Amino acid sequence: MNNRSKDIIEDAISQGKWVWLEIDDNSNSLYLEFENLKLSSRPILDNTYRGELAIRFGQNIYLALFFNEKENLDFLRFDEDYLNQLLNFNEYLSLRYPYFYQEFSKKVKGFKFQNHDYLTEIEAKYKFKKVLADKRNENGNNDFILSFECEEMAIAVGGDFINFFNDFEAFDDDEIKRVSNTWMMYYLDYWNKKGTDKEYDEDPLCEEFPLKEV
Repeated sequence: MNNRSKDIIEDAISQGKWVWLEIDDNSNSLYLEFENLKLSSRPILDNTYRGELAIRFGQNIYLALFFNEKENLDFLRFDEDYLNQLLNFNEYLSLRYPYFYQEFSKKVKGFKFQNHDYLTEIEAKYKFKKVLADKRNENGNNDFILSFECEEMAIAVGGDFINFFNDFEAFDDDEIKRVSNTWMMYYLDYWNKKGTDKEYDEDPLCEEFPLKEV
C-alpha cells in the first residue's frame, strides 16, 4: 500500500461507518467492513450506492477495544455473564468463539494507518482496554496496524498482511485510486446537476462538503 492509497482510505473511512467484524482464529485472520464511503467500483447512477470497503488482516492478528463503560461493548451482543467473564479475566474471544461474526453500525470519527502517536493518544483517552484477539509473536509487533474511534470507543487492529476488497473485487493501489476517482466523478456530477431537473436525491456525504469549498 503506497502513501496515496493510505491517504485515500484514511479520508474515506474517517467519514464512514463500521458495519461488521469477523474474527477467524483458525485461519489467523480478521475482517472489518466499512460503508458510506467516498469510494465506488462502478459508476454511480443514484445515491443508493453502498460505498463499501472490507479490510482483511492476516497472520499475527491483534484486536483491542478501548472504552469507558462496559455498555460501550453492547454492539458485540455478548450475554451479560460472558461479557463479565471476558472483562474480568485475561482471556481472548477465541476461547469460546474460534469464529466470531457480528453486524452493527457505528459512525467512525477518525481512522489512521501506522500512526503510533495516534494510538498512544487513544490509550490515554479511555479508561479500559480489552484485547479480544492476539496471535502476535514474542516481540508483540505487527507489520500493519490501524486505529480508529467510533462514537464512544476506539479500536486498534494489527496483522502482518493486509488486503482490501469489496463484493466485486480485490483492490491494489491502482484500484484504490480508481474507486476514489469514480466516486469523485459522481460528486462533481451531483453538484453540477444540483438545482436542475436532473438533480440527484439528497446525498448527505456530498452535502457535507459543498463543491464551492473544494
